[in-house]
Amino acid sequence: MNDLVKHQLILGLGLIIGIVLAAMTIVKKNNIDDQNYAAKIEDRFIPYERYQMQLEGLANDKRSPLTLEDKAYVLERMIEEELLIKRAIDLGMLENNPMARGTIVQQMIKNIISEGSRTEPEEKELIKFFEENIGFFTKANRLRVRQVYFSQVDFGDKVLEEAKNAFTRLLDGENFEQVALSGSNSPLKVPDTLMNLSKVREYIGPSLMREAQLLKPGQFSEPKKVSGGYKIIYLVDREDAKQPEYSNIRSSVLSEFSKRRDDQSLRTYLDNLKKWYDVSRNLEE
Repeated sequence: MNDLVKHQLILGLGLIIGIVLAAMTIVKKNNIDDQNYAAKIEDRFIPYERYQMQLEGLANDKRSPLTLEDKAYVLERMIEEELLIKRAIDLGMLENNPMARGTIVQQMIKNIISEGSRTEPEEKELIKFFEENIGFFTKANRLRVRQVYFSQVDFGDKVLEEAKNAFTRLLDGENFEQVALSGSNSPLKVPDTLMNLSKVREYIGPSLMREAQLLKPGQFSEPKKVSGGYKIIYLVDREDAKQPEYSNIRSSVLSEFSKRRDDQSLRTYLDNLKKWYDVSRNLEE
């Protein structure tokens, strides 16, 4: 990679990061007066507080006191960054550049999740969560599973549609054996008996085995993407190990509690966004 390409790549990445920061730190014009902004570029402001933070960073890196030239240099670089960001927005980078959009989306998700993660859960919350999800934290020794497989070869472009139809029939209470007749002939038949986890894994793979571990007898998974199609896993029976003591797995409980809280925080935020903004859908029937 030559120096020009490297320079362009670094500039592009810096521009994307700048757009992210701009999207996250939009300041309303009415909230800034002549006393608390360092510069103004048309309708955008550089808050004096942000300028001071940049100066402090430079001062920490520099052994001698900051000069007027140093301060002017920092402000000019911040103005140029704002100009680049504004130009990128004017050119439609947020609408047309997948990398910029993806970076912003990921950064927004991190911010939303971090807001909810700042508060440490109380011990009683964790204990209640553990007791309500004891099945999740109790590992299965042996599982008896069945599966229905929908092959891309057999169903073509409608493979996912057929798998979803089967899932709906199961939700409606239809017998699993009857629903399984609508699937493909799996090249690997799962023995109809209790098997240890390593054996189950051999037949349905590690990801589907983990899915099956979370099920109770009589429950089934949503259609899961596998090589060559989709599968629905049905748990016939399970033999569980002894329920764990909370004190022995507290770290695992905290980890799972935090994960689910983060997922819920993101879902709530996204649902609120759909209420705050006017969203129109124009799907074909």
